[in-house]
Amino acid sequence: MKTNKILLTGLVLCSIPMLSAQEIQPNITSVEVSVTVDPGVIKGPVKPMNAVNNGPAWDSPQQKADFRILDIPFSRTHDASEGYYGERLVDISDIFPDFSKNPDKESSYDFRETDLYIKTLIEAGSEPFYRLGQTIENQIAAKYNIYPPKDYKKWAVICEHIIRHYNEGWADGFHYNIRYWEIWNEADLDMSSGRWETEPRTWGGPIEEFHKMYAIAAKHLKSCFPDLKIGGPSYCRIQGTKTYFPEFFQYMRDNKVPIDFISWHKYGAEPSVYLMEADLIRGWMKEYGYGDAELILNEWNYRRFKEGSGSSNERYNRINRRSMKGAAFVAATMSALQDAPVDMMMYYDFRANSNYCGFYDFQTYEHKPVYYAFYAWSHLRGDQCACTVEGGADDIYAVASVKDGKTTLLLTRYDGDNNASNLANVTVTLPAPQNAIPGTSAVIPGLTRNLIPCHLTDDEHLYTEIPLFPTEDGKVRISPWNNSIAVLEF
Repeated sequence: MKTNKILLTGLVLCSIPMLSAQEIQPNITSVEVSVTVDPGVIKGPVKPMNAVNNGPAWDSPQQKADFRILDIPFSRTHDASEGYYGERLVDISDIFPDFSKNPDKESSYDFRETDLYIKTLIEAGSEPFYRLGQTIENQIAAKYNIYPPKDYKKWAVICEHIIRHYNEGWADGFHYNIRYWEIWNEADLDMSSGRWETEPRTWGGPIEEFHKMYAIAAKHLKSCFPDLKIGGPSYCRIQGTKTYFPEFFQYMRDNKVPIDFISWHKYGAEPSVYLMEADLIRGWMKEYGYGDAELILNEWNYRRFKEGSGSSNERYNRINRRSMKGAAFVAATMSALQDAPVDMMMYYDFRANSNYCGFYDFQTYEHKPVYYAFYAWSHLRGDQCACTVEGGADDIYAVASVKDGKTTLLLTRYDGDNNASNLANVTVTLPAPQNAIPGTSAVIPGLTRNLIPCHLTDDEHLYTEIPLFPTEDGKVRISPWNNSIAVLEF
């Protein structure tokens, strides 16, 4: 039963003057939740749900150290040219600034700023996830590089040489073995509104032209690099408007275009909407013959839209992204999609100056709660094991892992309703008690289990150790408020 959600307008208050104070207060009745962990049942690997877009600043030792501490597995390179790392990097128009030049000549390319950026990501312990294409152009006075290339095959050859530079040493390059190469970004953003014709932000042409360019580029790159992962299209319109995913899949199938991964973007405030979109896209992948490809959510973050409209209160969203609520949302969504048909998630964005960064205060670089959500996830190592949740109000998310005989449980309580202010009494049933009599479920009288370390993050704690005392029957209890994260190790 969900916590009561009561909306009272001024009109209602005026028309019902005798409404009691109790009726307008939130429900504070505690709920009972049972969590059972079985490290003997392995479900598969813990997925890289803690990947991000971009990474540490090249001149920040603190951010580089944080990146390693958080054990970020992949860093997507989209929007890197917005000034944090430089002005001329990653985008095709920056690396190959004069499209009339010969793509086979080293002198046609400028890799300098991109080299430093990629080196920074790798030295911080992450593998780049390279976006081939252009940064979004939100400015309205003029548009520059988001229009369809004049020659699709030449554009593909330019991408080929960028890959050779970073993986094969071409043009005084490197041997980084970057595996993921994504073609373009959000070409569907302005399609359903028609804005692409007057004020495009990501693709200033018909969607059919993008499908054609994608197919040419994907075929060429896959023929050059059969062992690399070539994919896309990072579409962002899935629900509530026309989606172009079916047309994309049909065009690729009809033209026999190989796809190693499908990427998509979602900004929302409830884990359930991410689960819904993952199921939709995975269904299309199977329908059109791409069921074996990876599915990657490589842009996501907290964003609440006004009910019944496509607009949002960005001040409210920015505050929440750096708050405990934003951190609980992050941990809950990663936990929920661990059991969904999704292979990787990439949070947008790690750059401290971004409105979408929940890791730092953008002026002091103080760690904000999202940092601790990612730190909590980094403790899930090895394989995911069975973990069931019963009772409550569907606001408890749990993932458990096991490695070298050690079990870790990540518990998150998140309800997007700001009115949820009650306690959840969570009882965790641990694996076979350490003091069990062999061959039975009974315990040796007078003996107790060791204390269970629990690290709590909420409005009053930042990954603070709170020891839990197990009962003789192998259970521990914790009572989290809404928007809280706990890591138990046993």
